Amino acid sequence: MDRRVRNVVQLLEECWRTPVRIDQLARQVGLGVSRLEHLFKEEACISIREMIHERRLAEAAQLLVSTEERVSVISFHVGFQHVSNFNHAFKKRYGVSPREYREAGNGKDE
Repeated sequence: MDRRVRNVVQLLEECWRTPVRIDQLARQVGLGVSRLEHLFKEEACISIREMIHERRLAEAAQLLVSTEERVSVISFHVGFQHVSNFNHAFKKRYGVSPREYREAGNGKDE
């Protein structure tokens, strides 16, 4: 994998909860925005935005089954600014609402 893409992946692992600006990532690795987006998608087979989105949803799924935190608290904790956006994204990704996911105990045996 290209070292610049590896650097971006490492940066994303450190800051995925916060708003991520692709122009800042591009500057940090010495590329233009469109070149970084193209190279990242080519190397990682997923866009930067999709990677962040997936990371946030995966963390939320884990928190739903391992804590008693309210769904709204979890949504903000993983970086969603609006609970309604979180609920929609979660249902699209997992096929059920966050509350239904928690009630089903998904992931406890994994």
